[in-house]
Amino acid sequence: DEVYIFSEGLAVVEKNGKRGYIDKTGREVIPCKYDNASDFREGLAIVEMNGKRGYIDKTGREVTPVK
Repeated sequence: DEVYIFSEGLAVVEKNGKRGYIDKTGREVIPCKYDNASDFREGLAIVEMNGKRGYIDKTGREVTPVK
């Protein structure tokens, strides 16, 4: 539904009220399952689900669990 600016090769996208990430080819690389998501900085992004935050890397792995 909406695409934001690219940061470190990935862009936040919003689909059906949830956010995830796409690469420059438009392929969804991290599923749209987050309530909020930040741009990547130094390989990490802050994501939020149900009012809780954590960090993910560019593969979608939770570096700091959402809690």
